[in-house]
Order: sequence, then C-alpha cells, then structure tokens
Amino acid sequence: MKNPIKIVLGASLLLLGAGNSYAQSNISTLQQIGDANRAQILQPGTRNTSAGTQTGNENVLDVQQLGANNTATADQLGNRNDITQLQDASASKVVATQTGNRNSISQTQELGPFNNATATQTGNDNDITQAQRGTNTATATQTGARNTGYQEQVGRANSAIIAQVGNDNDAYQKQSGLGNSALITTTGNNNNSRQTQGGTGLNGATGTQMGNGNSLLQNQDGSQNMATATQNGNRNEAVQRQQEGGLFIVNQNTATIEQDGDDNEARQYQGGGLTANNTAYIDQDGDDHVARQRQTGIGNNAQTYQGADSQFSSVIQDGMSNRAVVRQNHP
Repeated sequence: MKNPIKIVLGASLLLLGAGNSYAQSNISTLQQIGDANRAQILQPGTRNTSAGTQTGNENVLDVQQLGANNTATADQLGNRNDITQLQDASASKVVATQTGNRNSISQTQELGPFNNATATQTGNDNDITQAQRGTNTATATQTGARNTGYQEQVGRANSAIIAQVGNDNDAYQKQSGLGNSALITTTGNNNNSRQTQGGTGLNGATGTQMGNGNSLLQNQDGSQNMATATQNGNRNEAVQRQQEGGLFIVNQNTATIEQDGDDNEARQYQGGGLTANNTAYIDQDGDDHVARQRQTGIGNNAQTYQGADSQFSSVIQDGMSNRAVVRQNHP
C-alpha cells in the first residue's frame, strides 16, 4: 500500500498516519511515496520551517526544531534510508539529501544563531554525522558506498568541508575555537582522513587524497597555524602536528606535505610559543620514502625534497632561526 502525500501547515498539534507534526506559527511540508515510510516532525519553537520528501520503502525521517526561524530540509530517494535533524538554536539551517539505499544522516545544531549544515549522499551504506554548537558551517558530500563522514564544531565562525568519492573512505573533523577552517577531499577507496583543531582559533587545515589506502592525520592547537597535505598514489601516510597551544598562544606555524607515489610516509611536528612562526615542508616523489621533521622554538625552517627510491630523512631543530634543507636526488 502506497503512503499518500501528507502536507502539514502551521498547526498547534497534528498527527497524520506515519507522520506527526507539532507547531506554533511553524510551517511543515511532508511528502511520502512508497511503503512503510515513517516521519516525525516536532517544532515547538516559532517561525520554524521544515520540508521532507521520502520516495521508496522503509525510510525514516525525524525532525525536531526548537528556537525560532530555523529551516530543515530532507529528501530521501531509495530504501531503508534514515535522516535525523535536531536544531535547538535560531536562524539556523540544515539540509540533507540521500539517493540510494541504507544511508544515514544525523544533523544536530545547538546554541547560537546562523548555524548551517549540509549533507549529500549518493550511493549505498554511507553515513554522515554533523554536530555543531555556536555559529558554524559544515558541508559533507559522499558519492560511492560505505563511506563515513563525521564533523563536530564548537565555537564561532568555524568551517568544515568533507568531499568523498569512492568506497570505504573515512573522514573525521573536529574543531573548537574561532575562525578555524578544515577541508578534506578524498577520491579513491579505503582512505582515512582525520583533522582536529583547537586552541584560540584561526587555524587552517587542508587534506587532499587521491588513490587507495591513504591515511592522513592533522592536529593543530594554538592559533593561526596552517597545515596542507596532498597525497596521490597508494599506501601513503601523512601526519602533521602543530601544538604548544593554549589561551593567548599564537603559533603561526606552517606545515606542508606533498606526496606522489607509493609507500611514502611523512611526519612533521612543530611546537613553539608566542609567534613561533616555524615552517616545515616535505615533497616526496617516487617510491619507498620516509621523512620526519620536528621543530621546537621560534622561526625555524625545515625543507625536505626526496626523489627516486628508498630514501630516508630526519630533521630535528630546537632553538631560533634555524634552517635545514635536505635534497636527495630530487627531480
């Protein structure tokens, strides 16, 4: 038996078949086509708007909005998909779109106005979780199968973006503070990306992975740090940590890793106190490379370029204004 189209507009309490809605000067629109779909829409705030569409079988939609002037949009096409949207804020917006089967999206936004979360899935068995407190923006896009995306932001003016194309990829982003930016782009299969940023804020992290079996970890504390990692190939690993963070701590460290080839590994750690301003750069082309760099102090610069096969480099600098350049048959 097909579920009929259900439309709910501004009511104090309304129950319709598989969907129910509660509203005070709120607007809710729900459309269901298929069998055994379920929807629950609860809006106890004011001037909230929700719109849901479910086409297929055994889909589940749960929308709850507190506060005022929030907007929730959910579209599901396929079977056994699940969307949960919870907003306890004001002037915030969530958008979830699923095409395929057995996909799951969870979006939670609390405290503070002007939060924005957008999740888009195309394929099967994908999962996206977005949780925000403050005034933040999160965007996640998945195309493929069995991909996992997690975004958590606490603070203000933070931005997190995940874009995954392929199968069995995992992306994790967690940010706290003010004005942090995190970007993960993955194309391929079995890739793992993780970015965490804390401290006072204004940190930037970008991770790009193309190929299969790559792993990326970037962790930044303090403020005004920049980490960029690009991997193109198979079985690469990149780890960057810039810490020594805390209240009123300004690091201004820059770490960059570029890897093109197979079986590469690059690790960079940078510490330092006020206005540390350390720079670390690794560029590896070819096979079987390992490069490790660790810097503590202020104003240090370490650069490693490696080409050809089976290279190894380790650079450790502690102090002020040190400079190290390693070039091993780099093209």
